[in-house]
Amino acid sequence: MRIRSGKVELRAFEPALSDSLYSIRNHPSVRRHLRDAAPIAREGHDAWVRANLIDARRLDLFVVFDRAMPAGIALVRNIHGLEGEVGVMIVDAERRRLLAYVAAHLVGYYAFEVLGLDRLLSLVPLQHAQALEFNLNCGFEATGKASDVYHVLALSKQRSREHPAHKRFRRTREISVET
Repeated sequence: MRIRSGKVELRAFEPALSDSLYSIRNHPSVRRHLRDAAPIAREGHDAWVRANLIDARRLDLFVVFDRAMPAGIALVRNIHGLEGEVGVMIVDAERRRLLAYVAAHLVGYYAFEVLGLDRLLSLVPLQHAQALEFNLNCGFEATGKASDVYHVLALSKQRSREHPAHKRFRRTREISVET
């Protein structure tokens, strides 16, 4: 599956993208916001890919391409009923805010319109102020759930359809889905 808007494309994970995924997951600008910021060993990455993306599909993971170059990851995981968790990790996101914005909207579109979910959670690391601001500006709201590690935020399908950032995105950008 591919989801596009302009020069940004989300490509559903396939084994041929494993090297790109490994490079993105190991990029210092991505790693510093992970629970464990240590470099990921290739063997560990390969085992994780096998267990989560090949042997069992435990999450829907997309590699984010910017002008045909791999630049990030977008995912939906922990789906329970009509709720799931969304995540977007962009290499050098501080310099590529528009790319992060488009990727976030595309994975949200996938979750709400393709998967039919009604609510998305976003777990933002407590120390990642920019990601918190980004999520709040996209309509996510605090859930009030306590966490020692994350801001736990939520966005409903209805709120995403009414929020100015999402309305502006849909009004100014075309989204295409190729299965």
